[in-house]
Amino acid sequence: MQWMTRQGFIGAIAACWGLLMLLVPGLAWADDAPTSTTTPDLGISEITDSGAISSEKVSQFANAYIGIVDLISGRSEELQQAETAEEYNQLEQELEAAAIEIIQQTGLTPPEYLQLLTLADTDTEFSERVATQIQDIEE
Repeated sequence: MQWMTRQGFIGAIAACWGLLMLLVPGLAWADDAPTSTTTPDLGISEITDSGAISSEKVSQFANAYIGIVDLISGRSEELQQAETAEEYNQLEQELEAAAIEIIQQTGLTPPEYLQLLTLADTDTEFSERVATQIQDIEE
């Protein structure tokens, strides 16, 4: 994945978010997600200041994000070309498992990843930190 402009980054976040939301109902980790409206502990008490998120968490998220965007880019055509519901469901399950593995390899949990993805979509400061980290990783 090449480094992108902020607008491109936001568009990619939307695409990644859309795929993950499509996949969430069947995700194996969905049962492990908190059932209350609280969010997972990211090492800070509450995300009222995205600047309080550690550089390590930003780096973990950026690496997971790159991996998932690459995964989606590489397999989205297969999903679109699935000829049967069974074939589509099989591909979807493979994508789910691969996305979970990518997230966990970075040291994040899937709920943490989704929380950070939401924050990157809604918080300009955090989005810029992530975009900078992605650029640094890809250079």
